[in-house]
Amino acid sequence: MKKLTLGQIIEGIRKRDNRLLTLVYKELFPVVRYYVLSNGGTSDDAKDVFQEAIIVIFKQISHNSFEIKTGFEAYLYGISRLVWLKTLRNRATHDRSILQIEEPESSYLPSENMVEEELELRLFRKYYLKLGVECQKMLRLFSEGTPYEEIALLMGYKSEKIVRNKKYKCKETLIKMIQEDPEYRMIRKKANS
Repeated sequence: MKKLTLGQIIEGIRKRDNRLLTLVYKELFPVVRYYVLSNGGTSDDAKDVFQEAIIVIFKQISHNSFEIKTGFEAYLYGISRLVWLKTLRNRATHDRSILQIEEPESSYLPSENMVEEELELRLFRKYYLKLGVECQKMLRLFSEGTPYEEIALLMGYKSEKIVRNKKYKCKETLIKMIQEDPEYRMIRKKANS
């Protein structure tokens, strides 16, 4: 999507330009597909979600209610996410953990903060999974509120001090990996502008 400006994308969607829509699909569908598959959906679900998100954007453009302050990619992702959450709610078979993400009741329009939070959460998950098993377990136990003393027993450490040091190192490693990601720098840049 680097070759096209936001204006070109909007105009292409407004005109239903098949060439542009094909390019948008090629470039952005994999991200939507990954999200849907990661949250209990299928490839067909992902295609439906992507198509519905494009329809939502088309309607917004047609009614001149389209205002975007983030990049098109983040905006489409945010709408796709909300469409999928609505689909899950309608099916009434979704996992309770998905409900922890807040969603506006009456609109598909995601706020910039929601889109940024979702991108940050995705980066956290990505790099959390790249940590060693020991760090993953320690950070999980810590986030669940497990006392240091109990973590020491569970993980076979001699003292709480060792747990504190290991937790600090794991957390610092995770933060460093996230901060070095170009997508994170893009999120921070937008937040500070």
